[in-house]
Amino acid sequence: MTGASRAHPVGPGGHLQGRPAGVVTRTIAGALDYAVVGLWAASAYVGVAALSFLANPVQWQWPRWTFGALLVLGALSMVAYLTSTWATSGKTLGGQVMGTRVLHDGKRVHVARALARALVVVVFPIGLFWSAVDARSRSVQDLLTGTSVVYSWRSEVGNGS
Repeated sequence: MTGASRAHPVGPGGHLQGRPAGVVTRTIAGALDYAVVGLWAASAYVGVAALSFLANPVQWQWPRWTFGALLVLGALSMVAYLTSTWATSGKTLGGQVMGTRVLHDGKRVHVARALARALVVVVFPIGLFWSAVDARSRSVQDLLTGTSVVYSWRSEVGNGS
């Protein structure tokens, strides 16, 4: 075994496996997730526009949606995205990129808890920043739902061993 493989048995950052993710990592992951949902919503809008063009090409106009309708669509899309990804793999796309996973008591989050966490994230996103001052890097969302966000590059999660 070489010195490099002894220092990092699972690669660079392997010593963080299973430890609480920091606020910067979580913020970047969240920003990526908002971008994913934003692109999905924009694609849905273009899809609706294309369908309306096919239905009536002569009098076609871009669909006009109110800000409130866009806000509701975005919020529902975000809740669906977060709930489904946390309840299945524990990782959103942002979490996959940043190497984080959402857990409850060290295990996968079940659908009801994932839904509750997603609702709190969407309604109160600034609650994430509480993780910057919490001793165990827990956000308001984590405190309310009993979840944690840990570094997790491997499929199994533990205390880093």
